[in-house]
Amino acid sequence: MKFLRRALQKVFPTLGLKNSPTVRYAFSFLFVFAAVASIAAVSGTKGSYVKVVPSANMVEVNTQFNLEVYVFADAPINAVDLSVLYPEAQVEVLGIDKGESVITLWTEEPHVKDGAVVLRGGTYKRGFVGEHKIATINLKAKTAGSAQFLAGTVMLLAGDGKGTSIKADTTRAKIVTTVYPAGQKPTGPMTLEGEVSFLVVTDIDGDGSVTLTDISSFMANWTSKERQFDFNNDGQMTFRDFSIILFDYFSK
Repeated sequence: MKFLRRALQKVFPTLGLKNSPTVRYAFSFLFVFAAVASIAAVSGTKGSYVKVVPSANMVEVNTQFNLEVYVFADAPINAVDLSVLYPEAQVEVLGIDKGESVITLWTEEPHVKDGAVVLRGGTYKRGFVGEHKIATINLKAKTAGSAQFLAGTVMLLAGDGKGTSIKADTTRAKIVTTVYPAGQKPTGPMTLEGEVSFLVVTDIDGDGSVTLTDISSFMANWTSKERQFDFNNDGQMTFRDFSIILFDYFSK
């Protein structure tokens, strides 16, 4: 505080004695301004998100491609619990590469379970900020169609000593890769005979879009907990599935 007071007097030498009211008020103003500026810098960040990036948006049957999983942290994050859902009938997971991962301490090795790639671990430091790679998923295309990948479990924990949950946007983690028959690479928009052109897991009645009818059907079956309504493939029908169907409805 004394240093700032002396600096202020050098900039404004006409302010007089160091204990003058003008100096005191000016110093208080600078202190408050600095605090407000710091808060603005934090509140002006992008917000945390999970992102999935495919190495190709169009792949041939029996060929390999990759899916890179990223997390952007707008506040220090020291632990993540993620799962990426994939269509088992269309693609096969060949391996999970964690060589360039920001995660340095894995609570369990990245693995595949029930149609999802599970990524759980943390860092030795207080946490990471900015966009960092979590893992690269190596895949092989099996059957033609539109392979949809989306986030299942998403838990980001702050490195604040309390394990505070950080809300994350998952819209960037929902992508579609077209798989085309061997030797039939399309030159324009692709239509696959007998194949579903876009997989929407929350389209319960199969009419091609998520409507209030689908939401009504979901609500009517809430007590049944049927596997049909387990959209994130975690083995149970929960409020997370309700959140997914609402997102798909309002995103149409």
